Amino acid sequence: MLRRMTLDRLEVSTARRRLPGRTEPRGSHTGFPAAGAYAFGAVFVVVGTFVALVGQRVIPVSPGDVHAPWWTLTAMGLVFAAAGAGVWGMAIRQHRAERRARDASWEHPGQPALADHAWDRRGFAAPRWARAVKAVAGAAGLTLFIAIFNWWAFGTDSPWMVKALTIVFDLVLLVAWIETLRRLAVALKFGGSRVEFVRFPYAVGEAVIVRWRPAAGIGRARRGRFTLRAVEERFEHRGGGRNRSAHLVQEETWSATWHLDHEAAFEHGRLEEVRFDPPADAVPTRLHGPRPVFWEFEVALDLPGLDFEEIYLVPVYGR
Repeated sequence: MLRRMTLDRLEVSTARRRLPGRTEPRGSHTGFPAAGAYAFGAVFVVVGTFVALVGQRVIPVSPGDVHAPWWTLTAMGLVFAAAGAGVWGMAIRQHRAERRARDASWEHPGQPALADHAWDRRGFAAPRWARAVKAVAGAAGLTLFIAIFNWWAFGTDSPWMVKALTIVFDLVLLVAWIETLRRLAVALKFGGSRVEFVRFPYAVGEAVIVRWRPAAGIGRARRGRFTLRAVEERFEHRGGGRNRSAHLVQEETWSATWHLDHEAAFEHGRLEEVRFDPPADAVPTRLHGPRPVFWEFEVALDLPGLDFEEIYLVPVYGR
């Protein structure tokens, strides 16, 4: 079943703006060369594993040289090793993307979209549990890390400044767990959401018609927004030497938003069709490269209880 949605107003923006709260990279690059990312992660994995084994007394050290409970060493080691494993995961993702791009250029000559990204020609399905699992892992790691500060602040004769700072960290941890529980609740309530492509790929300067299959659990919305936007992604490098770090930045360069200002019902089995008309001079998708560009379709609905927000990649390439 297909329905062309009745929407109230269209808002188009050509102003460049940074998108807040973005933590999920869409491009294949990590901000470091793959070999450098492997080496950088290895330092954390090796040091973390060593410290954790000391904490578990697998690697013997003199008790007189340890001035903290053994469990704090184990916790610190696990946090460091997990951080290094996370960097390894990003490096593996980049390495696989580079190999897939090489293979796809031979398997699909003249089809740059398939060489650029592992697209499903039919559509894009939103991951249901991935963000919730990542949130649980992140909150658990943060709990281990802050537990060390709590021992220092309240298990020793520490200065009041350490106690005050630890309380701030504890409040941050509380917020992190609240957000984790929210993501788990969202994953439990909403499932099966995806967009179906009318054509593959779309071309800049031509109509982009997406057909959205609502998630189960949406029901009736009070209002909503349906946005197609072009996004440039990069990593900002800060510091130097061992303190050098890369921070994800995603900037909107063009967007069109259809606003739903009245109540509407959404059925899981019915496709909702939305049309956008991007300009001919818009930047096409380029997910594999040092400065990725991608197009996304965002749905935000105001619902009773938990709101629904999801982002879907859309293949908009050059002619």
